[in-house]
Amino acid sequence: MLLDEEFLRKLEQLSLLSRRIRRSIARGESISIRKGASLEFSDYRLYQPGDDFRYLDWNIYNRLDRLFVKLFTAEENLTVHILIDTSKSMAFGEPSKLWYGGRLAAALGYLAISNLDRVGVSAFADGIEHSMQPVRQKSHAFALFDYIAGLKPSGRTDFNRTLREYSLRTRRPGLAILITDLLDPGGYVEGLQALIYRRFDVLLIQILDESEMAPKFRGSFRLIDGETEEETELTVESETVSAYQDRLGEYFQEVEQFCLSHDIEYLRTTTSIPFEEVVFSYLRRGVFVR
Repeated sequence: MLLDEEFLRKLEQLSLLSRRIRRSIARGESISIRKGASLEFSDYRLYQPGDDFRYLDWNIYNRLDRLFVKLFTAEENLTVHILIDTSKSMAFGEPSKLWYGGRLAAALGYLAISNLDRVGVSAFADGIEHSMQPVRQKSHAFALFDYIAGLKPSGRTDFNRTLREYSLRTRRPGLAILITDLLDPGGYVEGLQALIYRRFDVLLIQILDESEMAPKFRGSFRLIDGETEEETELTVESETVSAYQDRLGEYFQEVEQFCLSHDIEYLRTTTSIPFEEVVFSYLRRGVFVR
């Protein structure tokens, strides 16, 4: 079972939010709020001719003898797009990266559904394999869990192609949650930029196995690429591992810097970290879960 009932009850106490919030100034009779949106007070500005008197703050006027209009923030229901990497490299580890990522996808999907957001999920490798279209209804959670539980790793990764394809075919951008090991030799920049261009908010979750972070084996080996099946003869010594970790650290810094400069929320975790801790501690520190 992906998630037990006790865990689901805890999830329902959280809210999934997009950072993209539509600001509007309430004025006149022409204001309209989309179905499912709500207005929350945000700020003030000085009154301008034509503003609706209903939104004047008379308490401030009594204190300062100046007219101020209340500003509001409209918070709309999201469309949440969950994209799960199901390439062969995600089969690695115990538990596998795909199993761990699937539980994260189920938790975040349930969280969004509980918040009455539209939720869709897609599996990808070198392209979109198959998808569940975004739906807004509570019963959708069970179909979502079944879909995720049935995912199997296969194929090579083409991260950039997948996200370009997805960004072009999606009519309703929203929050894109990407769950992947991000181990594509072709890189990730073009794909993420395609989502940003289409005005998606992006939460990138990179999942690795602990042995990918700190290899413990030493000696002579024949390494076989899990996706391409290419073989490499390699002698692993302490110096080899040290050089590998230095390069891996540089790669992580590159990803972090790219995400920071493009306003992408980025979380890196390993399957050795308890799943519940990632959901309730690490994700809570970001801007999407509260």
